[in-house]
Amino acid sequence: MRRLAPVLCALIFGAAGAGIAYYFAAADIGTLGDWRQGALRFIGGAGALGALVGWYAGARLALGAPITRVGYTLSYRPADPQPLGYREMKTLTVDDLLARLRDVGYAPAIATCTALGERTTQGADPAQPLVGANIAITAPRVKGYVRVQLPPPAEGQTRAIGVLELNSEGGPSAEELGMFTLRSLGELVGNLTAAHDTSRLSEDPVALLTAHLPERRA
Repeated sequence: MRRLAPVLCALIFGAAGAGIAYYFAAADIGTLGDWRQGALRFIGGAGALGALVGWYAGARLALGAPITRVGYTLSYRPADPQPLGYREMKTLTVDDLLARLRDVGYAPAIATCTALGERTTQGADPAQPLVGANIAITAPRVKGYVRVQLPPPAEGQTRAIGVLELNSEGGPSAEELGMFTLRSLGELVGNLTAAHDTSRLSEDPVALLTAHLPERRA
């Protein structure tokens, strides 16, 4: 159905444009030279313009809003269990990250991502370990989403490599959510550094990259 959206919208908008033009120019139809300079030319042009607008609107509907992607490569130490009480140890979970985002004013929701990094419509379990997660984070009034993937380190590996992606559908809201997410990760995961995935420069500590952020979102 989404593939037919451009055609359907072109037909609907074209008919609407021609109909509106006919309402205003019907009395002038029949004069000599209509297709060159008269009412029929006006009606035909309005229909063609409506069809063009409808095709564009249908194409946007079928393809969705254009998404701008900015990626960061993360480097981190394997996350050690955190002390919880006298005898218990607590493994960091996705909900620990979401709690930090709630503290700065977001109401985050999460969905799973595929191995190729594509967001799905399936919800994710906030109780899953943070290291090993591959999730998309959304929030009200944020145009886009943030993907976080923290693969568990291989055996004997001293540092692991993860990904944080800012997928924006327009405006700065997704970038802001991404930066708060990056700062929250830096507070949870040991010795976290980050670099733009297109940059050849060395990685910087996350605290340095997010130093400009306020305590709470604007």
